[in-house]
Order: sequence, then structure tokens, then C-alpha cells
Amino acid sequence: MLKLSLLVTSLAFMVSTASITTSCQKAQLANGPEEGKNTATVNAKPKPTPVPVWYISDLALIYQGGIHRLPWTKDQLTPYIYRPAATGGIEWLFDGFLFIEFTDGMGHEYAEGYEPTPAGKTEWQWLLDRNFESGKALHALDDVLDSLAQLNIKPVRKRKVVLTLPEPIRSLSNWGELNGKTLNFADSADRVAACNWFIETAMAKWQAANFKHIELSGFYWVAEQNTGAVEILPAVANILHNKQQRFYWIPYYGAAGAANWQAMGFDIAYQQPNYFFDLSSPYSILTGAINFAKTNKMALEMEFDDRLMTQAGYRQKYTDYINEFDKAGAWANLPIAYYEGGGAWLKMSLSTDPEIKGLVKRLSDIIVTRQKAADH
Repeated sequence: MLKLSLLVTSLAFMVSTASITTSCQKAQLANGPEEGKNTATVNAKPKPTPVPVWYISDLALIYQGGIHRLPWTKDQLTPYIYRPAATGGIEWLFDGFLFIEFTDGMGHEYAEGYEPTPAGKTEWQWLLDRNFESGKALHALDDVLDSLAQLNIKPVRKRKVVLTLPEPIRSLSNWGELNGKTLNFADSADRVAACNWFIETAMAKWQAANFKHIELSGFYWVAEQNTGAVEILPAVANILHNKQQRFYWIPYYGAAGAANWQAMGFDIAYQQPNYFFDLSSPYSILTGAINFAKTNKMALEMEFDDRLMTQAGYRQKYTDYINEFDKAGAWANLPIAYYEGGGAWLKMSLSTDPEIKGLVKRLSDIIVTRQKAADH
């Protein structure tokens, strides 16, 4: 059985010292009284308290924005939000949604190494407009939850959203104009200024959208290694923290800087195992990534895509993740991000294949249990 104190205590160990202290009362109780606190009060039987306001137990990666992606309508997002309960009603699934994008599908990249041309201000604005498009993505997520609210079905905690922060790629000499100046990303100050513009623009759009059931938790650094931005990341983190936002990162296994994620200002980092993607990948990649995450106080990423719909080898890898995460105590103790290839969970949820339905049920059961723990 999951214990919420374990989940929250683990998170307290992982968050960066740069984090704003909205930290968790439960972590304080689990770890002992803070210096200068009234120990009689702290050691008293704790009253039920909520998890940290920004805590995400299960973060779904929603690949959205580029023209090659799903539009992410209400119907497409619904299987990520809840499942029908066997006894009637519903059970909650993912409590966090990372709207992630690397390219616009038209030749521009939001992180180095994906397309020929770095995205400029026009493409950065375009991505935000796609995130906030009526009836899709963010609005669709809120609309599903609003439809449930009309039936008096509401989660204990609002669902959290993390938005992609594009990487200001050094080779771009003309990002666009800001305050009468053309930004050149050879200049670190210009790179930070562009990030600040994006964050402020996104937060203004969020406020204007007046969502009822979702909260903006923070921003995701889309580059999966730090080689292109190590000199600006602390400044970007400071901008976010001053705006009461959190900074998220999901480095690939072996990425430069992964072990130093806290020093760069990230509030939480999820380690990618990268075991799923090649059938020839040795099992040691999975266990090695889990051990690396444990050593460096990181969370973990569950990984799969729709190849498991047709290939038994990928179904086995999916099962391997579940089993090894269980052995390592990850399901009981860590926040988890979920890479699913941009729609695999939707396809799996609609499948009538008994084997696929079994895979969905097994992971859903885990997520539902984790959600119930996070709610109490």
C-alpha cells in the first residue's frame, strides 16, 4: 500500500534548494522538526494536511503543438483524466499534464538537434497560441473536468499543467524584437530575456483563459541535456521562482548535467531510462537508470509507445518497467512522468484486445492507487 508520507518525503529530498518554500508540512513531520520550531507542536499528532500545492504524482507527457500532433480534443484527453470504476462512478488517473513540444512540424525546432532551423519569436508565440487554442489541449482538459463538475464529480486536487519552455538556441542571431532590440542568442542576456518574455506571455494567457479546474504548476526545459544552456539555467530558474512557478526537467539517460540538476535550479528532474525504445537494449539500461535516479535524488519516467500494440517484445519492455519500478520502490515513493509516444495511451484505452486491455488495467491500477494516496 502506498503511504503518502513516503511519497511526499521523497519529493522533499528531490526538490532543489532554489525552490520557493511552499514545502510540504507532511515532509516536515516525516523528517523531524525544523530548527527553531515548537517541538511540542510539531511532535503532536498531525492533523490531515494537503500535499504541497505544486505536487504532481503522475505527470502525463502530452505531445502537442506541432502540426504533426494530435489536436487533443476532449474525447482524446478523457482516457488520461479518469477511468470508469468497476463499482460505478470514476477513478482519477493522471493529475499532471506536461504539454511538450520539440518542433512545429514545419522545419523549426524548440530544442537543438531536431530540425534545420531554430524557432524564433514568431514560432514561440505560435506554440503558445496552439497550447491555448479553443476546444483543444488546455481548454479541452479544463472542459472535460468542467463536464464532470456539472455532475458534481470533482478531484480533491486541481489537475496541474506544465508548459514547454523553448530552448533559446545559441546559433540563432535574430530571434525577433523585444523592447526595441533584436535579440541575438550569442548573448546569454538575450537568451534569458527571451525566456522571461515567454514565461510572462504564457502566464498572461493563462490568467486570461480563466480556467476553472486546472492550475499552472510550472515550465519544462525542453532540451534533454544541459550543454546548450548551463550558463543561463540558474537565471531562468530564478525568474520562475520569483513568479511562484516550478522548473521541470527530464534528461535522457547519460545526459550531460543530469547529476547536477539541482545546481542548475530545477525543482524536480525525472530520469529517462530509455530502455523501451530499442528491442536490443540490455536490461541493465533500465536498472542502471533506476539506480542513477536513486543516487541523484531524481524521480523517474515510465516509457512506452504504440509499438506495444503489435509487437510482443515491446509489451515485455512495458512490463519490465512496471516490475523494476516496483522492486525499486518507485511506485510507492517517487513522482513519475509518463512518456507514451504521443497518443499510445489513447489507443490502448480504446483497444478491444484482451492483452492490451490487461496492460492498461495493470498500469491504471497503479496510478489509481497512487492518486488515492496523494488525495489523503
